[in-house]
Amino acid sequence: MLKKWRSPVILMGSIMFVSALVFFIGYMFRIPYLRDAELGWILTTCIGAFLVLGFGFFWAWKDDVNKRKRSGTTSTHSHR
Repeated sequence: MLKKWRSPVILMGSIMFVSALVFFIGYMFRIPYLRDAELGWILTTCIGAFLVLGFGFFWAWKDDVNKRKRSGTTSTHSHR
């Protein structure tokens, strides 16, 4: 799982989400520098972060599936 977080796409999505969260907290608590942020930009950044994270985890999952196919293992679950 740690290897997935090192992916540039997932790292970028995480940075976007954290920045949206920081600006949202600053907006809610009226922190002087952060209170000037508009709620629309915060929401847009958060939606973008979710999309980037979703695609990043999807691509990581597809890479894992392709690695298992190349190695000859079709499933990691035990057969009944």
